[in-house]
Amino acid sequence: MFCRSIIFYGLNTFIPLYWINVLHQSNAAGGTALTILFTAGVVGNLIGGRLADTFGLRAVIRCAFAGLVIILPLFVWTQDVPYATLLLVGVGLIHFMTYSPLVVMGQLYLPNHVGLASGVTFGLAVTIGGVTSPLLGLIADHHGIRVAMWCVAFLPVVAVGLALTLPHPRKETLATR
Repeated sequence: MFCRSIIFYGLNTFIPLYWINVLHQSNAAGGTALTILFTAGVVGNLIGGRLADTFGLRAVIRCAFAGLVIILPLFVWTQDVPYATLLLVGVGLIHFMTYSPLVVMGQLYLPNHVGLASGVTFGLAVTIGGVTSPLLGLIADHHGIRVAMWCVAFLPVVAVGLALTLPHPRKETLATR
């Protein structure tokens, strides 16, 4: 969840700046890029939930982070705005596929402490993502926005490694409580 949150805040912070300063587009185009990311994210969240119901939470989390390992570097690497836009749609779809499965998995890991699970999956993860944004900003100030985006693009590698260690959650579900 922490890696997902850092990726989210990194993209949220740097996509408009990347669009403006690296791809040399207008401020309006930078805002539009962020809108594209979040619109694709809504669809990705719905798809991720459906896929998790079919294939399992861990499988969706692992596959989505593995997809980000491929698509995020391609996105950072490209200089072509139409191609970057297409990749941005994929980034939004794939990145947000992890959200609902991670939240549900957190609640399944702590079935008798749903409040604590929600606090960790929402509160603590958001805090970690928010705290790292200034660090990414510092990197961008000293080395450029593209380097900060490469740092964000590296995080799915860490997320895949961590996702591979996720144990099976208990069989008890929230519906049986």
